[in-house]
Amino acid sequence: MKLLFLGNEDECLGFALAGVETCRIGNANQFDEKMEELLNLDNVGVIVVADRFFDRYFEKFSKSMQKRAVPAVVFVPSFDGRHATTDIKGYLSGVLGIRL
Repeated sequence: MKLLFLGNEDECLGFALAGVETCRIGNANQFDEKMEELLNLDNVGVIVVADRFFDRYFEKFSKSMQKRAVPAVVFVPSFDGRHATTDIKGYLSGVLGIRL
């Protein structure tokens, strides 16, 4: 099973350096197309998404995903920190336990 990240170019760079396969997404239409593609693949286990697409995901895909366990869709803070209470720097500081 694959782990994939969807986000902008800067966010993808960080995940790519960690060895995660990434997909660059610039707008809501690209997000919709890529999610539909990924949700229909059998070898995708986890899709990590920048939180700027949180509202779009729940608007378009949440009902169909309620009946499926795989792939799991996980949201992480984006650089602009739209839905999270902290930005990605604060999030990573908390996860890693160090001050960045």
